[in-house]
Order: sequence, then structure tokens, then C-alpha cells
Amino acid sequence: MENTAKHKVLAKELAELYQSAVQDELGMVAKIDDDRVVLFKYPELGTMFFTIDATGDPEYLMLVFPNFANKEALNLTREQLLIAINEVNTRNKAVKLCIRADTINDSCEVLATIECFVGAPDTAPTSELVRAVIKRNVSALRAGVRSLVKAAQDIAPEAVLPDALPGQETI
Repeated sequence: MENTAKHKVLAKELAELYQSAVQDELGMVAKIDDDRVVLFKYPELGTMFFTIDATGDPEYLMLVFPNFANKEALNLTREQLLIAINEVNTRNKAVKLCIRADTINDSCEVLATIECFVGAPDTAPTSELVRAVIKRNVSALRAGVRSLVKAAQDIAPEAVLPDALPGQETI
């Protein structure tokens, strides 16, 4: 089998592995899109997804929670938001917050990611390992969202609205 065909099979297998882990370990419905992205909706928060790179890095896990906050929702200036994001990134384990590059000069859309290796180089992770780490990774992502709200409140207590982020009272 040529490399392209092998990578397509591996991408499909990886997507199905993450899909079943979301469904079985988190109890949520997960769908695989045409790009082999595994999407699921986390109650009270919104859509998250796993990206798959079967060609270059099958052992790389990337969980993304896109556009969950912006400077308007938190009622902060861009500079204040960058300070809050930096606070989260330096204090929290595993989660990484950033502002989407195409929004840096206007709305400052924030996304959260968990990125880690879950296998040896060029080796797909085992089902057991993905299942063992999925809850912890989602928990770390949720902690990052909570920490952003707290950091924003510490920077500008009067600025953060009670419902600034979806589901923050339950995360």
C-alpha cells in the first residue's frame, strides 16, 4: 500500500479512536468531519474538537476549544486580555490559551488547546492510553477557561460580566 493510502487509513483509525474515546469516556456524541476532525459538544460550554495528523505526527494529541471568549465578552481591553491569558498560560498545566491571529487587532477571539504526545515518535497512540488521558485533558482545558475568568476578574473586577463565558458557573 502506498504512503498516501496508509495515511488515509491511519487518519480514519485515529479519528475513530478519538471518537469512541469521547463517546465512551466522556459520554458525549462525537462526529468525524471530512477532514478527520473529531467534533463534540461539551454541555454548558460548546463545541470542542480533536485534530488528527496521521501523516506527520500520529502521536500528537490536540484538543481545541475555539473562540470561547473575546475581549468584549470579558469586557477587557486587548492589553488586559493578553495579561490574563499570560497568567493562565504560566500557572495552569497542559492548557494553552491564545488569541486567533486574524482577530488580534479587533475582537481578540480566544481559543484554548491541550497539546501533548500520546505515543512514541511516528506511532499511533493505543486506545487504552487515549481513554486513560481524555478526561484529564478535558479537565485541564476547563480549568484554563475558569482561570481566564478569575485572571480577568483580578485585573479588572468591575469588568467581567457574570455570564461572560458560556457555562462558567458549572466549569
